Amino acid sequence: MKKTLLASAITLSVFGLTTNLIYAEENQAPFAPVETTHSETSTDKVEKNSLPAKETEPSTEANANQTTNPTKKEEDKAPEVQKEGWVLEGNIWRFYENNAPVLNWKKIHGKWYYFNKDGIMLSDTIFDGYILTSSGAMVDSGWSKLQDKWYYANAYGKISQQKWEKIGGVWYYFDQDGVMLSNTIFDDYLFTNSGAMAENSWVKQDGQWYYALASGKLIKNKWDKIGGTWYYFNKDATMASNQWQGSYYLKASGAMAEKEWIFDKNYDSWFYLKSGGAYAAREWIGSYYLKSGGYMAKSEWIDDSYYKARYYVDENGVYVTGTYKIDGKNQQFQSDGKWLGEASTSHGFEKGKYNNIIFLDPGHGGKDPGAVYYNTNEKDLTMLVYKKLRKELEGLGYTVLSSRDSDVFVDYVTERSRMVNNTDSDIFISIHFNATGNPASNTAGIQTYSYEADSSYPSKINPYWHNHPDRISESNRLAADIHSSLLAETGAKDAGRLRRSFAVLRETNKPAVLLELGYIDNFNENQQVRSDAYQNRLVAGIVKGIQKYYAGQ
Repeated sequence: MKKTLLASAITLSVFGLTTNLIYAEENQAPFAPVETTHSETSTDKVEKNSLPAKETEPSTEANANQTTNPTKKEEDKAPEVQKEGWVLEGNIWRFYENNAPVLNWKKIHGKWYYFNKDGIMLSDTIFDGYILTSSGAMVDSGWSKLQDKWYYANAYGKISQQKWEKIGGVWYYFDQDGVMLSNTIFDDYLFTNSGAMAENSWVKQDGQWYYALASGKLIKNKWDKIGGTWYYFNKDATMASNQWQGSYYLKASGAMAEKEWIFDKNYDSWFYLKSGGAYAAREWIGSYYLKSGGYMAKSEWIDDSYYKARYYVDENGVYVTGTYKIDGKNQQFQSDGKWLGEASTSHGFEKGKYNNIIFLDPGHGGKDPGAVYYNTNEKDLTMLVYKKLRKELEGLGYTVLSSRDSDVFVDYVTERSRMVNNTDSDIFISIHFNATGNPASNTAGIQTYSYEADSSYPSKINPYWHNHPDRISESNRLAADIHSSLLAETGAKDAGRLRRSFAVLRETNKPAVLLELGYIDNFNENQQVRSDAYQNRLVAGIVKGIQKYYAGQ
């Protein structure tokens, strides 16, 4: 029996020691605690822990309610255990030397550990600027993550605190606690998710865009040109977008708008940003007018002091042309949008009654260049003569209206005639230059045309007046007066005073003529009509012819 008990006691003792070693390993002890020794024998353990209490004889009645324990002998007490090395006590680790726990720093098997005043090993913490890992071992150097925060230790194990460090060619900053900054801005430097300082790059953070220069500094409170595009950065260094910065607009991408239209919902208006980025103001952009402040005009009159003309823009902001009803009244506008006045309700003209209003029609324009020879476009020549002629006539007190004042296309079939028909003009003069279609042509001279009805070309908008005898006679008289004066002033060859059913002559309800002022496919005459002096002589001849017509001579 005693042998059996002794064997059991030994087995339990060994099992207890094994369990202690396994527990230490599971708790990631830096090193497993050493096996402790003591002086007691296995027999002593069996006698102490395993043997039952000594049996006694039944007690007398006096002692029936008393229990008797065997008296412990001095030799039955367990001897004191000697502790050495690592020991797990409860959930804490200590390291013993000569049966006493180590305090302060201790290098064990090449690793440094720290034990507090109670001998407890510190772990998963920072002490005195050193990182102690989950095993308790101090981090020698390099990166270390502790409680989701990154730290960096130098070659001596000391962490970087409140300082910059360049690691692997990248700059990082560590705060006073040694924590690496990330996803934040510090001292105008931006730190990315990895903690790296942004350099010479765009970075999006918390839904906002930033730009870091090569130095790492963020751009703030200023304009900067990046990749050929201008951007503006606010006081907090965020990139401006969908907003104005003075006279400039920053689009959704942050890029400055330039040479494009922008609709601003806040102002419920269109704006045009010119080359250079500033918005257009008090000026025309194509058919649209931008008012003071850059707002596009809509459904309103525009009095333009630059062009000395009045315009009306519709609900879409486009200037109107032709006849347009405004406040219940029909108004007449030229093809370039200039207001002529309220549309006349009269039809045709009254012979011998003059308003001293002359309607000039520079031929062709825009997509229609007319005849083109020797790098000369007919539309350009007609515009040059028109401008000179207009100036002379206005200087003499006449009111001059026109089908175009710039290089724009105006339909010649009906629109030019419709424009003059809705005015109180006295006469209509269409200005052109001739060509045979042969670049080697020697044909030269001036031709003047008035209207002759042709059944092959019925009138579209002027059925009553197109062949009215009064209009025909007055047109012929106007043609004769101008033709003769032109020949006299220029000395040009007389190429004929002719009659044709040209659209502008057919559809116009005023006395009308069409002038062909020279052949531009004739090289010599081309050079002549291009000269400023000869153009002045042409103008003088037309003016004298008009004056002769008004005088009735």
